[in-house]
Amino acid sequence: MKVNVLVNGGNRPRDMERLLKALMAQNRKPDAVFILIHPRDTETPDLVEKLIGSVVSYTLVRKDQSGPVSSMLKALGLMVCNVVAFTHDDAAPRPDWLERIENAFVHMPEIAALGGRDLPATTYPEILPYCDVVGKVTWYGKIIANHHLPCLSARNVDFLSGVNAAYRHEILVGTSLDLRLQWQQDTAWHWELALGMALNKQGVKQWYEPDMVVDHFPGKLFSDQKDGYWFAATRKRAQNETYILMKYLPIFGRFACMVYALMVGSRDSYGLLQLMRFWPKEGSLAFRKFQDALRGRYNGMQTWMFPDNLDRVQG
Repeated sequence: MKVNVLVNGGNRPRDMERLLKALMAQNRKPDAVFILIHPRDTETPDLVEKLIGSVVSYTLVRKDQSGPVSSMLKALGLMVCNVVAFTHDDAAPRPDWLERIENAFVHMPEIAALGGRDLPATTYPEILPYCDVVGKVTWYGKIIANHHLPCLSARNVDFLSGVNAAYRHEILVGTSLDLRLQWQQDTAWHWELALGMALNKQGVKQWYEPDMVVDHFPGKLFSDQKDGYWFAATRKRAQNETYILMKYLPIFGRFACMVYALMVGSRDSYGLLQLMRFWPKEGSLAFRKFQDALRGRYNGMQTWMFPDNLDRVQG
């Protein structure tokens, strides 16, 4: 079985160096590594040559104005393999990562995708609470990730974490990634969710293994993000989320989803309840976040209803 690794880079050389060392320390080496790099990234090519060299075949794919999802599709089109493992440059897979991936796909031919725990390095694992639900989307559109939390057993899920996921190449190429998703520089929000929901629609199995761990060192995005509030991220995140849920939920679920989104929302996309919750702390900023989430929801509805007219749903 051939296993390739696809790395989404963000022009963070020190992070990339840590990741490449982790890949070279794998018990089971990757058959090939494909790295998406930013056009302004001048250090990663030298790092890759130094740390990988001729030990493992590698390909650098430079991102362009078409966005990170398009770049991922380009890399997938260059691959000749059975399985594609995804991670980010600010992550460090444990030494048994690829070994676990290969064993799972060999011994579980029924699975189309496999993922594991995305453990933030800034937390203390021993104090994190155990969770019963991982990678699920409720009938009314509530998205429950929890890929960073410990759980007691492996299980079927609706979607995986893009920092720690692997897919059969044939199914991945056949399903494709959704080019209608909004993105900003190196970030495309919820592409894993869109892929997971598409695979669910096909009726294939996605498996979550909590003992398959990738340590995550969340790095600063090479983008417009400042230390303060980033309104574009709120809008585009809400737009992608709404578009995906409208596309894949049943009719009644879509209606319930919009009611839940407007009345409750989440930490990333405020609804009325979140607005009231954070108003004492954030004041007018909370209202701005609520407005931006509404704008994103509206754009997401437009993306869903008019999928071939992207001009009307930008921003």
